[in-house]
Amino acid sequence: MQSYKNKEYYQILGIKPSVAQKDIKAAYRSLARKYHPDVNKGNKLSEEKFKEIGEAYFVLGDEKKRKQYDLLKGYNQTQINEDTVSQQAKKRASDAYTERSEEKSTTDKTSKPDKESQNDKSFNDVFNEFLDNVFNKNNFKEPPPVQPKPKQAGAPKKRGDDITADISISIAEAHNGTTRKVNILHTDPCGQCKGTKHMNGSTCIVCNGKGEITNHKKINVKIPTNVKEGSKIRIPYEGNKGQNGGQNGDLFLLIHIQKHSLFTFENLNVLCEIPITPSEAALGTEIDVPTIDGHVNMKIPPETQSGQKFRLTGQGIAESQSGKKGDQLVTVMIGIPNNLSEKEKQLYQELARIRKFNPRENIVYEYDK
Repeated sequence: MQSYKNKEYYQILGIKPSVAQKDIKAAYRSLARKYHPDVNKGNKLSEEKFKEIGEAYFVLGDEKKRKQYDLLKGYNQTQINEDTVSQQAKKRASDAYTERSEEKSTTDKTSKPDKESQNDKSFNDVFNEFLDNVFNKNNFKEPPPVQPKPKQAGAPKKRGDDITADISISIAEAHNGTTRKVNILHTDPCGQCKGTKHMNGSTCIVCNGKGEITNHKKINVKIPTNVKEGSKIRIPYEGNKGQNGGQNGDLFLLIHIQKHSLFTFENLNVLCEIPITPSEAALGTEIDVPTIDGHVNMKIPPETQSGQKFRLTGQGIAESQSGKKGDQLVTVMIGIPNNLSEKEKQLYQELARIRKFNPRENIVYEYDK
């Protein structure tokens, strides 16, 4: 107890000596959360502060130890009748001082007075010695430094749980591969209570009695080429932490391919519709066609019909094992412009007059049979 005389525990917890017992606990909880090693990983100053806070609460959090500490430091607590304790302690110390002086006088009558005064202990020395004896009888010992709870002997290793997360990628990313940063939510055993939910007989203040804590972790994940909708990608050991030395679980990413406004898919083939003008269809031309890998030129022959299909060989999706690529099937649709000008209308009328064409002449209706 003598080693605590220079420790200012109330100051460490940021409270006054006159506070109620419940306020001591509240102050400790607040500081423990702030300086906990799991919150300040790698910060040695916070670790030392956390130990200092724990030592202060070890003393002040116990009413009996607090009374002893207050008596030693000379604080006036409402829970302690300081005058009564001080008077009783001084009386007993005075008696001990008198007995010791008489014993010294009896055993050493030949000594000189000035030598006796030098060898005799002062009243304050005897009083301090008496207080130390009182505290020692109550087994008031300095708490050991905060250390991680040792693993139970023979506790079996437990592998961490796997985590499954969804990830959405574009068609181009599915085809070409990509690297994505994903945010994964881990659930791990509480580092303070080791999953027991309690510390020193009380609910763990770090996990609030849950026995586990959740952490967000961002990791870079490589998406391979030519992944399919619903594919699973396994990232080893990025799941929840194992217990008692067990391996971490794995992370599984479930692939979802975003729907595209232009492309649809049929096995390894890519399908799309491309509009063309009436003049392009009639006279023929070359047009720019988008693919999953970029753009290519496609030839439109003269007299192309609306709905006619063209094949772009090798512009589809590659098969993941053989590397064989599918094709892109392009369906052209003839589009008529809106808001025709008077000149355009005249030209269309002139064309209709020159070329008598009825695209419905070969349609056979049931009632014609």
